[in-house]
Amino acid sequence: MDNHTQYLGFAGVDLAKKVMQIHFVTEDGEITDKSAKRAEFLDFFRNRGKCLIGMEACGSSQDWARKLEAMGHEVHLLPPKAVKPFVSGQKNDHNDAIRIYKAMFNGVRRVPVKSTEIRDLQTLRRIRSQVTKDKVKEINHVRGLLAEYGIVMGKSLNAFNKDISSALEILTERGDVSPLVAEELRTTVQAIKAKIERQKKLDQEIEQLARGCKNYENFLKTPGVGPFTAAMLCVLLCDPSIFANGRQFAAYIGLAPRSRGSGGKNYVTGIPSNESRAVLVECAQAIARCKNKSLWVEEILRRKPKKVALIAIANKLARQVWAMANKGESFKQMAVLTA
Repeated sequence: MDNHTQYLGFAGVDLAKKVMQIHFVTEDGEITDKSAKRAEFLDFFRNRGKCLIGMEACGSSQDWARKLEAMGHEVHLLPPKAVKPFVSGQKNDHNDAIRIYKAMFNGVRRVPVKSTEIRDLQTLRRIRSQVTKDKVKEINHVRGLLAEYGIVMGKSLNAFNKDISSALEILTERGDVSPLVAEELRTTVQAIKAKIERQKKLDQEIEQLARGCKNYENFLKTPGVGPFTAAMLCVLLCDPSIFANGRQFAAYIGLAPRSRGSGGKNYVTGIPSNESRAVLVECAQAIARCKNKSLWVEEILRRKPKKVALIAIANKLARQVWAMANKGESFKQMAVLTA
């Protein structure tokens, strides 16, 4: 916060299910600590001049932030891990509100307040992610059960779709298998196929929503990026200004190694794994398989082990899409960046 004169008040808010704790400071320095029930929370900020309000990013924070911004206030959502070091005294709602207030003025990176369109897009993506996990879990479950009967199947989805019908027929024709077992496995397979169809439907719905998002068409023009990845980038980069540069964005999604140290010795640990990182690595694999690769990609694939090279390509891709979102430009207009 470089300029505080535009605000008439500052608040740190500790959100909860029923009672919110507010630490409010006016521009004159007058301090108010107040507990407000859920139904009365917005009334505290209604009819006030523009305030700067800090809250921890949690399950309900996005909804509260949109409502407060509709009143003309500015809301900074802060990651809970980044707020934790500012706690003082014992753990209670009053002290939590104060530490959120302190963190707001100490350069803690913000979490963007998502629009209703981005909220809906993120919701569909989370539903799809859960459906995909359930589908994979049940496929592996069926594969394990069939292995008990001497029927071994491949790990891929294509292998499952290809071999499952014949596997169930073999199981039915065997005389040492109860018909109840075959029927239950058939029911489970039908549920898996229903999840596969639901995932396809969710992909279509996600693409439909993403088309109305800013920068979606620009992301689609990026090498290695498809509709699903472009939709993910619309959510991650709904407000690219919260990242100082592309390097910070790449580190945020897990494309830079972590480090730890003490006593003058620093150790570089592994690269963390998460869904966003995995998707961009898949994009890097698509770029590496492309016949018309750039000279930089060909050179790094030649010099480095493949897995190391893929992370470097994904890191460069993350920096480029951040620059695209920050400038509102397409990939063809971007200057070449080094990884």
